[in-house]
Amino acid sequence: MPAAPARLQVFISYATEDEGLARAISDELRKAFGPTILKVSIAAEFGLGSAWRQGLEDDLNSTDILLIVATGLQKLSHTFTGFEVGYFKGSKKYQPKMTHFKSDRLIIPIAIATNIPDPVVDIQSLQLEVPLDPLRIEQGNLKNQQKFLDTIGYASNKNPLLKLFTRIQSVIRTSYEFNDEEVQSFDAQIRDSSRRLHETIFSELRKRISTEKFPERKIIVRVEAHPPEASGSDPLADATVEFLGRSFEVFGFDTPTQGELSCERFLASVTSEKVAAAWADIFRSLVIAARRGDFRENRRLIASPDQSRFFRIFVARSVLYYSGVNEIHIWAVEVKSRDYGDHATTMLLKAISVGLQYRFMFLERSSEFSPAAFNVTMLDSLREKISDLIQELDFLLWTSKDAGLSESESLLKIYGHTLQPGELDRRSALWEQNKTELYSAAYAVLGACNNQELVSKKTEFIEVLTKFCQSTREMNRDYTARTLHAVEQLVSKPDAADELIRAAE
Repeated sequence: MPAAPARLQVFISYATEDEGLARAISDELRKAFGPTILKVSIAAEFGLGSAWRQGLEDDLNSTDILLIVATGLQKLSHTFTGFEVGYFKGSKKYQPKMTHFKSDRLIIPIAIATNIPDPVVDIQSLQLEVPLDPLRIEQGNLKNQQKFLDTIGYASNKNPLLKLFTRIQSVIRTSYEFNDEEVQSFDAQIRDSSRRLHETIFSELRKRISTEKFPERKIIVRVEAHPPEASGSDPLADATVEFLGRSFEVFGFDTPTQGELSCERFLASVTSEKVAAAWADIFRSLVIAARRGDFRENRRLIASPDQSRFFRIFVARSVLYYSGVNEIHIWAVEVKSRDYGDHATTMLLKAISVGLQYRFMFLERSSEFSPAAFNVTMLDSLREKISDLIQELDFLLWTSKDAGLSESESLLKIYGHTLQPGELDRRSALWEQNKTELYSAAYAVLGACNNQELVSKKTEFIEVLTKFCQSTREMNRDYTARTLHAVEQLVSKPDAADELIRAAE
């Protein structure tokens, strides 16, 4: 056999999700043809150093055959493939022929369990060359390896992967001469590699998800991990969102259609300004926390618009790709209340909690959300503090509604028959008015466009908050005291268990 003028250069392009299969194809090509005849390059073998991109371009410029691995898996990263295919197409315009082999430079797609990609991944209007027949896979055949191999006909000459090896072999033979014995050995190596590769594909495909269910609600936010620093820049600029799992209609908006959409477009589609502002605030705070890698306060709370249901929103996973995309997985999990023993005891326990929590939040000297506390809150912390106030007050209102504290039976246990006619209605109307004004002022701060407007909205918010605290202070004191008195009466009264014990004595 004459000395080889050069090796055939093969480059394997793939998405990150298909790296296992790409490596297997690379290994079997090297085994089948040997290092003196074939050079195989694969993106995973390039170190991400300062000369990484130049090395990749140099390799593509000398590539004879570009293999594209496509499996139909959801592409989360979109890392190398698009650049490599586009660059190779450009390189072919200036050098259409292989240097040492009598053939055009080729693009060969390897479609496994999917259709031949056209376009490939993200490349538009890409005309593919030398397409192999797709390797069709039936899910039921992935339970038994021999059945899988027999079904796809790995032993036949029409086997797509065997055709890949023979196609490469035919190119090599334009510059190499082989005798009959060498050809037989070559063919045997190709068939052995083809079989091993099919077994690897069987193993890899068995790792695929057959069915995936989301019993909870999940949102994936994708943003640039390190955006250009700019004063007042919006962390949600150019962000996309994707909604998975159960319906999101409980939050006051229609569940977006499957797939990614821009965060701006989603928020604009929400008809309620309050709901849109709440979700913008949630996304913004969780994105900022993910970029910082700070998850100490990895919790946001949000109620359904009617306050009947409550949810905890948190980041469960933050993924950073080499492409510079930060993928943030957010779960929305419903908060469930718990009853303790007797219904009346449970109701009073929750009533005490509501009364005291309200007092802790607004009415004590050390209260986190008192007018005095907001007066000394700096502008760069103001939005975050007001956001915390909204979610804590939402949680308090949900707890109250969930416990049935506004039901007549509960009100009778707390207030008895001591209220004047119309007194409860007057208190309720005053509470609703002050609560509505407080929410309005709070969301006005969150929506401030610049520091000058933020200063103005802060002043207005503190005035509304001061009125809110003054108007509700006496109501809270009376409500909490009456609730504690009701508990005292309940626990001091002998119950049925006491009477049974005394009877037994």
